[in-house]
Amino acid sequence: MTALGQILLLLAFVASGWAAFAGMAARSEEARRLWRHGVFAAITAAVTLTIVCGILSWALVTSDFSFRYVAENSNKALPWHYALSAFWVGQAGSLLIWAWMLAVLSLVCLSRPAWRTSPLCRPAFGVLMACLCFLAAVMIFAADPMEPSLSVPQDGDGLSPLLQHPAMLIHPPIVFLGYAGWAVPFALAIAALLTGRLDGEWIIPSRPWALFAWLVLGCGILLGADWAYEELGWGGYWSWDPIENGSLIPWLTGTALIHVFMVWQFRQSLKKTALALAIVTFGLCNFATFLTRSGIFSSLHAFSHSPVGWIFLGGMVLISVAGVVLIARRREQLSNALQWNSIWTREAVIAISTAALLLLAGAALLGTCWVPLSDLVLGHKVMLGPAFYNKVLVATGLPILLATALAPLLRWGKPPSRQQKLAIAAAALVAMAAVVMSLLAGLRHVIALAVVATSALTVTAFFAAVLLDANAQGWRGRLLAVPATVRKRRRQYAGFVIHLAVACLALGITGTSLGTQKQEITLQEGETITWAGRSISHVGLEHRRTADKHIVEAQLEITPQDGASYTLQPARHLHHPQDQWTTEVAIHNTWRGDFYTILHYGEDSGAARLTLIDNPLARLLWLSGWIATVGVVMRLWPARGRRPLPRQKPTSMLERHVPEPHCRRARAAREGVR
Repeated sequence: MTALGQILLLLAFVASGWAAFAGMAARSEEARRLWRHGVFAAITAAVTLTIVCGILSWALVTSDFSFRYVAENSNKALPWHYALSAFWVGQAGSLLIWAWMLAVLSLVCLSRPAWRTSPLCRPAFGVLMACLCFLAAVMIFAADPMEPSLSVPQDGDGLSPLLQHPAMLIHPPIVFLGYAGWAVPFALAIAALLTGRLDGEWIIPSRPWALFAWLVLGCGILLGADWAYEELGWGGYWSWDPIENGSLIPWLTGTALIHVFMVWQFRQSLKKTALALAIVTFGLCNFATFLTRSGIFSSLHAFSHSPVGWIFLGGMVLISVAGVVLIARRREQLSNALQWNSIWTREAVIAISTAALLLLAGAALLGTCWVPLSDLVLGHKVMLGPAFYNKVLVATGLPILLATALAPLLRWGKPPSRQQKLAIAAAALVAMAAVVMSLLAGLRHVIALAVVATSALTVTAFFAAVLLDANAQGWRGRLLAVPATVRKRRRQYAGFVIHLAVACLALGITGTSLGTQKQEITLQEGETITWAGRSISHVGLEHRRTADKHIVEAQLEITPQDGASYTLQPARHLHHPQDQWTTEVAIHNTWRGDFYTILHYGEDSGAARLTLIDNPLARLLWLSGWIATVGVVMRLWPARGRRPLPRQKPTSMLERHVPEPHCRRARAAREGVR
């Protein structure tokens, strides 16, 4: 089976290379035969990679140690679902699933009407296939998932106990799906630059894929945070680890890209920025791969020293240089068509938030690279701790939150109307009231008060915008005015729903960062203490043995001052195959916060060494992901009953994209309204 898998990988490499050539060469309608051959080659590459994935999955589930990858990442004692998760734990397997996802997404793109009717379809598809060819080449020459074992062992090395967690079943593939999704806007940007079609048409098929990639990568980051929170046993979910930063940085630049798309569409500005961000975001996905595979960082998430990481770094440099050259060549076509008249416009607020997002991404990139750079320059490693990142986060995060809050009550190209100014004033009063209530509740931290104010402003501005739009539609006083307004302008309000998710995330981060209480204590068996509004009783230690581990578990009875009692059972597990201890935390979740308990060790006398943590508002972190999902689904959900218009000659960008009242007639004509 290993030989068959290697042959199929080689076939995928050749087929994707031919598809890349066909996409680039078959730009004209006269080259239909070449284009059909290229599509067939792309389908062949996807099918062969699917079969290779099936072969490796079956080998993992059946513990076929004739595959070197299976012997290094699995063993017979693993349950089938964790054995299958070893697919994306190792270096070669993660590259395989990335390549497979890219192949499938490329074919999905090709099936979309916006792609089939676009002149950018073929060159963009060629770029996607070139990326797939690159991944296939890396697997063939540097990280072969089908490599046979030199000698077949009786059992494998197994999977790290820390990775045997439900979040690890989906976190890595979701992150790689996000990376694959960002390849689509990148391919369209490169195609637009190569063909000179820079009228903004590339944004139409790019924007849904950018939203998809943004959501998927963001959910992957949250799942990774949840895994760290529940499995690593240190009480937190984000430590600014260089490997964690690797996925965060492209998510930040991708967030900026989605907003810059709108400025190009509605105000004919920030064109170079949009193209650069599309290229940089995909390049940073390659940089994240470099971080995990170069061996320059020691992390649970990272692989050992390997040339694969440096190959991806070279790819990132090549992408960046090519992007700069192409944008420089087209700089005259990318000049701004419209002037900005006021800072109190939506495009100005987006520009401010984009600058803040890029500053935060740049700081995270600098902090991540500081360790190897200091070792290279100074001869010893210097690490920038969480304090550096947190200061930058505060300095950039508050402007982002303020811009997020104000956006629904601002207009494109013009200052806010009288009604919008009154709504902004009313929202500001609500924010001030929220601050006063927080002060009365005992909150004194300035940053926390600022986050409360901007979050209240975000929520109030959202509903104020809905009411203003409802009144403009003549629906004042109607019971269903709010849902009807949101439904009528669903895509606009989808973005504002995502803004609510950002406010929710900010509150969760603030609560778990600034409001956390922590206590380390040793409790004797039968001892009871009172801490953080809870009575905590140590009932005793329990020792258990299973087939593959020894368990030490503390029994804690918790009685809150204003609630029912419950039991928590923090534990330590000794995994016999790896001879490794792991911490199994116990968490009680409520909307007010998490009560988080860690068992460090138990003594023969029955005493338990514990860490107790009170994390306020922790649930808001995970809730933000669900709210963002709702917003993206609202935005991407197809309009009911809308039929595609026949393809016409494109009108001018000014006529197509400048909002009311400047192009009311053009818009009505385009939508078929008489």
